[in-house]
Amino acid sequence: MHATTDAAADTEDLYPAKALARAGIVRPYQVLLWVPRKYRDFTTIHSATELHAHIERKVLLRLHISRPATTITDPQTLKTMKGRFRAWVVDDTGREHKLTVFGALRFSPWNRFPVGAEVHIEAKVTEFNGQCYLNGPEVIPPEHVGRLVPIYSGKAGIIGAEAVGRAATFAIGSPRDVADACIAIRQAFGADSEESILAAAGIGGTLEMLLYQLHRPVSMEAADWAQAAAKSLAVASIHHCAAQMSERPMRIQSSIRIEDSEIDLAIRALPFSPTRGKRSQEAAMREIALLLAEPRPMDAILTADVGVGKTLCYMIPAVLARRRGAKVAILVPNTLLADNIAGEFRHCFPNEPIALVTDAHKKAAIAWHDNPILIGTTRLFTVTAKQRWHPDLLVIDEQQKLSAEQREKLCVRDTNVLEASATPMPRTLALLRYGNKAQIEVDVAHAKKNIVTTIVAAEERAMVFGCMRDLIARGEQVAIIYPRVQASKESDSKSVVAAAQMWERHFPGNVVTIHGRMADAEKLEAMRQAKACERQLIVASSIVEIGVTIPKLRGLMVVNADRYGVSTLHQMRGRLARHGGDGYCWLYLPDEVEEETQARVGLLERTTNGFALAEYDMELRGFGTLSDEIGGATESGTTRTLFRGIDLKPEDFADRAN
Repeated sequence: MHATTDAAADTEDLYPAKALARAGIVRPYQVLLWVPRKYRDFTTIHSATELHAHIERKVLLRLHISRPATTITDPQTLKTMKGRFRAWVVDDTGREHKLTVFGALRFSPWNRFPVGAEVHIEAKVTEFNGQCYLNGPEVIPPEHVGRLVPIYSGKAGIIGAEAVGRAATFAIGSPRDVADACIAIRQAFGADSEESILAAAGIGGTLEMLLYQLHRPVSMEAADWAQAAAKSLAVASIHHCAAQMSERPMRIQSSIRIEDSEIDLAIRALPFSPTRGKRSQEAAMREIALLLAEPRPMDAILTADVGVGKTLCYMIPAVLARRRGAKVAILVPNTLLADNIAGEFRHCFPNEPIALVTDAHKKAAIAWHDNPILIGTTRLFTVTAKQRWHPDLLVIDEQQKLSAEQREKLCVRDTNVLEASATPMPRTLALLRYGNKAQIEVDVAHAKKNIVTTIVAAEERAMVFGCMRDLIARGEQVAIIYPRVQASKESDSKSVVAAAQMWERHFPGNVVTIHGRMADAEKLEAMRQAKACERQLIVASSIVEIGVTIPKLRGLMVVNADRYGVSTLHQMRGRLARHGGDGYCWLYLPDEVEEETQARVGLLERTTNGFALAEYDMELRGFGTLSDEIGGATESGTTRTLFRGIDLKPEDFADRAN
């Protein structure tokens, strides 16, 4: 039994099948479509006599162990200095070097070397008083010496970069897996001819050559060629996918017909009037109805800026589709938003059957015979799976918070999908430009508001605190967003819990705390107090980012704003002045940040339009990998880009067009 278990563990170490499966890699060949992000060059072994020519650069050296590695002792306390040890080596001139190494995990390989053993290290060469020193020495495995080693990106929380590298090494060594990867590329283009695919991408060589030079390159020139060729193939596959989408077969059963007269009656039944005119709420409702009536499943995104009222835009089509007998689900990222949207539905259509499906409503029975509109979080997956229930219309609100894999859990081939966001993800923007995804824009707001956004440095915080006090004195509300829920150390004040205690001393009895680790009932009660303005200072995590209307909120400070993405910051800002008027958003950067980060946060000062902001962000960061949205079908039926790990930018498509 033990031998079998140990063998299984060893196999998992060599080929991490379970972790790969969680990342969507279910066949070994698929990892060959995971492109390395860079290569480490271990082809040249330098001599110790050349060190002065490589100051401030990394070099690969062949050395010999001259003494056993030892931990370092503090001369004053005589205690072992945690995480530090010393290695002694001799170079090719016979000179001995004393290497100080930091990091307990790095001690193990050095400790295994006997005196006299050969070792290869990579280290940075520095100079002091005419003497060369080797900084940050790293032991290089013998199998890496003399070659270029691909370095991959992992997938956070699922699989590490080293595990991906082991899997790629395993697969590139199998001719069968290489052949299967070539077949997968041809299938992604729907073509049997390799020549036609390469011609469409404008590259030479063969697919097999491309894969070998990606994962086992003979030179940096070959690796650069393979990276460029993979990018060209990725772009070509996106154009091919766009053409296929426009020619996708008709699916009559996906059609949901909603008449204009039904929309007119529903609008008249509302307790308020929707916005009218071009790119208004009413125009969006009618456009959604037209897309639902087509004999093909709808694939559209509703881009409505924060505060414009996108919920109403899809509410009426959802209600009317249900009345036509269609099954409707609205998927949202958290309980607060689900509760908020359900409240809006019930306010506008009190007789319409609605079922909330969240962890806070586990005990609530669903009257399936009434065909209610399901409004819920990812708990929808579990509840609907038990009923074998799939929606005819699926609305995904705040699509940037939910993955394509999650949406696929609810969809079948005939499902109409409408996503909604103020700040679409870069890869969604790519689909809008090149993938024939339909876009419905709404930019007519009910109330005019003026939001002033300012980046604030540490020395300016007193000014901000003064403004906050003034707003609270006028009866308005202020929210402060912190990056962590709880302090990571005793002195840490950059957390919701620690900061709330501090702010309570300044505004006793006037502070409410909201964060994601609270029980659902506590969160809902805290949000009720905030909405009713029972407490004027709201100390919160980013949970208040989306779908929350706090009528008297006029000031918002985001602490360590550099830790958030542009989309998240814009959504937070969108909580301000929801009913019109002035609002103030302070993006607090207490520490110096890199120029690129400053530019990214600075986008918020340039515009208050979410769609424009998303496009600016895309120009800075590119489309990303377009993962999970377009490309060839995987085993589960979801779709991915042709290659993982390739960052595509608009100019990649422009270059191809030219």
